[in-house]
Amino acid sequence: MSKVAYSILVMAAIWLITIGFGFYVLKAKGEEMDQVQRAEKVAKLKMAELEQLFLMETQSREAARDATRRWFARYKIIPEELKSPDVIGYLNGLTLAGFKNFDVTATGTKNDPNISYHTFTVDGRGYFSSLYKFIWSIENNRNFYRIDNLSLDHIDLVTENKEKGKPELQVMVSFRMSLNAYYSGTEGVSAPEDLFAEMMEGQVLPSGWSGQLPPVPKDILPDESPAVNPFFPGIMEQIPPNTEGHVDLEDPGTQLVSIVGGKAVFKNDEGYRQLGVGDLVYLGQITDIDPAEGRVSARLNKGGIIDNVDLSLDVQQGYRQAIGGTLLAPTGNR
Repeated sequence: MSKVAYSILVMAAIWLITIGFGFYVLKAKGEEMDQVQRAEKVAKLKMAELEQLFLMETQSREAARDATRRWFARYKIIPEELKSPDVIGYLNGLTLAGFKNFDVTATGTKNDPNISYHTFTVDGRGYFSSLYKFIWSIENNRNFYRIDNLSLDHIDLVTENKEKGKPELQVMVSFRMSLNAYYSGTEGVSAPEDLFAEMMEGQVLPSGWSGQLPPVPKDILPDESPAVNPFFPGIMEQIPPNTEGHVDLEDPGTQLVSIVGGKAVFKNDEGYRQLGVGDLVYLGQITDIDPAEGRVSARLNKGGIIDNVDLSLDVQQGYRQAIGGTLLAPTGNR
């Protein structure tokens, strides 16, 4: 074999060995890269799992803090023992005024593993505002009572308020409800008296607080009086009486006698009354005074029906000339 052929064979062998070694290195590196990529994916999954666990831990901590705040803010009292006559006496104390009748019937007692309670049926008839105050007291006083199945059947219009000594429109409702009075609860459910005393320190208590209400600022509690009476009719069958003694513009005995200085002068059985724009009359107020036309206008609310009323002066033509608007021809010899 010649030297040239031998050299070519040696070079070919070296080239094959180099190519083979290269393929081996690339394959080993590829497997190593795959392992690195798989390890990176596992690390990312572990990190996401840790972040989720941190988020869950934060949410659980906030929920625990909220539950703790609610637990220590409780103020309802659940006595170990409670008799039906005590419940009825308590309810009677809340309904001394504003009710025509308030009948309470004991319907039974239920004993559960966690809490026991007496059940009652309540029927009655009274003013809506008084019923609202009764329910407000049940919900906000410290005794743990609950009202279910409240129904209001019908309304009555009453025009005599004996407490104020004058006629007044009131709405009376007939109602029926179920009431539960709780006692003998699981240990620790009832608000402890010592904790309640600590809550009272430094608090601005509601006016008239007697220990039955929670020791919190008054503006936190719901309103004691209803903002709107849903049973009060938009158009009333009876209009309110004239208890304030205002001038009744529709009374035949009321007469517009003069307009002086932008004021209207009325005469009725009680004498003379002088009123200006914006002054109150029975069921409304004066809206316009026109001296030139001798006219007074008023807007009245007749139990939900708005009506505009005009009254005019009964004057002679000469008076109209004096205030303008009419020209008179001269009379007599010059």
